[in-house]
Amino acid sequence: MACRSRSLTVLAAALLLHGAPSLRAQAPSWANCKADNLSNFNCASYYSGTVTLTAALKTPSGAESRTISATVTAGRVSCRVKGPADPAFEGPGLLAVEHANTANAGEYIIQVWCPDAPGGKASRDDAPVIDSYRRQAANYAVLEGKDEHEHPDADAANGVTGTETVSWSLRR
Repeated sequence: MACRSRSLTVLAAALLLHGAPSLRAQAPSWANCKADNLSNFNCASYYSGTVTLTAALKTPSGAESRTISATVTAGRVSCRVKGPADPAFEGPGLLAVEHANTANAGEYIIQVWCPDAPGGKASRDDAPVIDSYRRQAANYAVLEGKDEHEHPDADAANGVTGTETVSWSLRR
């Protein structure tokens, strides 16, 4: 009886010290990140959320705006594109969320490809329509940020001004 009691005590101590696999808090695994045609280490399949580009341009003859919103569900992308003159349209897109390493924090890049016309198809051969550029994450499980910068078509000498804003909120 004493031997059995001692065995149970040793087993209980071992479980408390090392933890049973189902009881231990485990760091998230990024095992499904993979090299694909978009990235060398694409972790997009883990994420859901939104990535948005809003662009506004003012010219001497008027103003125009463009919004591209990508809704992400488990790595699958649905784009909504609203240009300056055309009605809004929706279509499937592509997403790359590239981690710099296999740890749980570090540099990352988010890139989104959306169709450029109704009925069109997003292509990895085109430049991404949304790019977060290199960012730093304290925890890869939550990627959030915003970047506002001068519109690439701005030309102060010709009276053309504008901004682009990229924002993202992706969660594992």
